[in-house]
Amino acid sequence: MTDSAPPPPPPPPSSIPSKRPSTATDDAPRSRPTVKSSGHREPREKKETWRKKEGTAAGSLGGGGASREAAGGGNGTHSGKQTGNTTPKGVETESPGLVRYQLPPPQFLDYHAHRAPPLALEETPSTEGDWFVVNDHPMNRRGFRYSPCKASHLLTALSYRGTEYEPFNARINYEDMNPQVCINDAGTGVTTAKGWRMARANVGVREGDWYYECKVVNGITEGGAADGHVRVGWARREAPLDAPVGFDAYSYGLRDQCFEKVHMSRPKAFVQDRSFVTGDVIGLHISLPPLSVQREISGDPTVKSGDVIRDRLPIRFKNQLWFEHFEYQPTKEYEDLMNPATNSKPSSAPKTLPGSFIRVYRNGELIGTPFEGLYAFLPPASKPLPALGGRELDDGALGYYPAVSVFKGGAAEMNFGPEWLAKPKDLPDNVRGVWERYDEQIAEDVLYDLVDEVDLLFAPVLTDDERGGTKSLAARGGRKEVIKEMIIDDE
Repeated sequence: MTDSAPPPPPPPPSSIPSKRPSTATDDAPRSRPTVKSSGHREPREKKETWRKKEGTAAGSLGGGGASREAAGGGNGTHSGKQTGNTTPKGVETESPGLVRYQLPPPQFLDYHAHRAPPLALEETPSTEGDWFVVNDHPMNRRGFRYSPCKASHLLTALSYRGTEYEPFNARINYEDMNPQVCINDAGTGVTTAKGWRMARANVGVREGDWYYECKVVNGITEGGAADGHVRVGWARREAPLDAPVGFDAYSYGLRDQCFEKVHMSRPKAFVQDRSFVTGDVIGLHISLPPLSVQREISGDPTVKSGDVIRDRLPIRFKNQLWFEHFEYQPTKEYEDLMNPATNSKPSSAPKTLPGSFIRVYRNGELIGTPFEGLYAFLPPASKPLPALGGRELDDGALGYYPAVSVFKGGAAEMNFGPEWLAKPKDLPDNVRGVWERYDEQIAEDVLYDLVDEVDLLFAPVLTDDERGGTKSLAARGGRKEVIKEMIIDDE
């Protein structure tokens, strides 16, 4: 989207937040039991279970604007009511709406293009070539993730929109990798001198058939010696960056040692008596059912409607603007899959996607299909932390992402196309290279921006009574308020 020439700088400086205060949970302190004159103590308040407490927090904090206030954010309202899962059956509700924030006017430089992060050359004795660390850059952590943004003249109500920085193609996401990961100058190769560290791509897939390949630059040698280790696969947003691919239920990985498949930290035989070694090219084809099918499986009314609602707030870091989003976090249901509790009622099994699979190639030859029936990712399968103010919504970033993890000198280079190092001869015609998702994601983001702009321009602001007594912006007479400071601590 092209904006017009920037206007002259406004006289007062902008107050876009640059820091976030440490957040407190919304749990109210429990009152002490009272003692009556007769000396009789009232019954002790019964403690809530983990699941009940989580559900209560989600219901009480699901309102978006109030959620950000409780978490130290700004003020906001909704264009619709929050439904949540606590609504009694038979009660008609409206869909959740977009959060409205009173934002200060942008600065002159906020309209300019985003700069790529500075790269510093890093010594990597175990790995040949030039490798770099990313400096002065926000990394996804602590329940939040970050994406570059800029001010927009065209979106007068939204004021800010997403943007990109160089290199403008599918690559490693510099915000979505462990800080101990080093990258090459193209942004497609990774290595580390530490233990297992992971990096995700800047493009994810939500439906259809997609393919990418990963070349082992430094790993197990033909003789069996290990100069480092590499694992490669697909990961959801919740998969941790300080663990290998396949560590939990949110990712599916392939282990170089013995060419085993790994899911929930359980290696299983896949290729007998064979490891993938330095120089090998591992291709991964993922197949996911259409989103229409996935939304029906979800059962969530908001998800079934197809609404994509993005709770995000512009912040300032190192004199550049970033959107801060609520990140999806691991839930008890998925944790129980890895470590089932023996003394409690087992959680219901997460839903799977019919017909989904991951197919693996080595140097252009089909090896097999190690994973089928992948776990669903649309809400309620994915949830942000309600205590931070996150709402159980699809923000358009859910899906499966190409992911690679490296260990103590291991190095790998991801190739998303369109030119392949070892293209499989029998790859189906309907399979697309992940490189195509880069432009698609930008187009989707622009579409979501236009929808949000129309919503903010024409959707009515609810009255105090409609919002359950919470003061709306309209009730405050349109008074402009500054969003509180935000903190992004350096590692």
